[in-house]
Amino acid sequence: MRALHVVLSAAALAIVSLNTSAAVPDLSGVWFIDHHVGALKTVDGKAPPLTPAAQAVYEAHQAAIAKGDFSFDGATHCLPPGLPRLMLMHEPFEILQRPKTLYFVHQINRLPRRVYLDEPLPTDVDPHYLGYSVGKWDGDALVVDSNGFEDGTMLDNAGLPHSDALHLTERYQLSKDGMHLHLLMTIDDPKTFTQDWSAKADYTKRPGFEIPEEVCADTPAAKRPRN
Repeated sequence: MRALHVVLSAAALAIVSLNTSAAVPDLSGVWFIDHHVGALKTVDGKAPPLTPAAQAVYEAHQAAIAKGDFSFDGATHCLPPGLPRLMLMHEPFEILQRPKTLYFVHQINRLPRRVYLDEPLPTDVDPHYLGYSVGKWDGDALVVDSNGFEDGTMLDNAGLPHSDALHLTERYQLSKDGMHLHLLMTIDDPKTFTQDWSAKADYTKRPGFEIPEEVCADTPAAKRPRN
């Protein structure tokens, strides 16, 4: 009887494990943004709540753009565009999903981003263009927390600034048919904004699409597109 009990317990654990694995959505594949986001707005369509100092920087960037001057924007000189801007551009990215890690591989200069699952977000990381990211599953949603950003990147193509205090939270929700990915991002940066705020983006999977090689150095900086 004891042997039978052990066998039944092992079978029950296997079923629980299988059900747990089945509950985790598969985000693997190549994704395209549905609508290019040039200038970030809050979920209710308002301008981000900038501090007066940050508002002055933002207006200076917009004035420069109006004159065709993008010298403030490192992305026009082949530097990584940073986050969340990279997720808002009209170029695809591929998600490679592993049990403890997710990889976002972007067509733009083949930029890689690694999300470590079920690890704490460190507070003393060296700054990176794409920050440092950790993730966890909240039911069927993937929640990614990122910090440790270089403060020279922009949050969008319109020149929205941020500081080294930026904390980005992304919540990814897969549609029931597995073909659409919904993103709710929350930006917390007390040096730049008067309060936290959120924005949205949506993506569609492109089965069979292979991300081509793209090398920014092959394109003169003055002609580099701001997708």
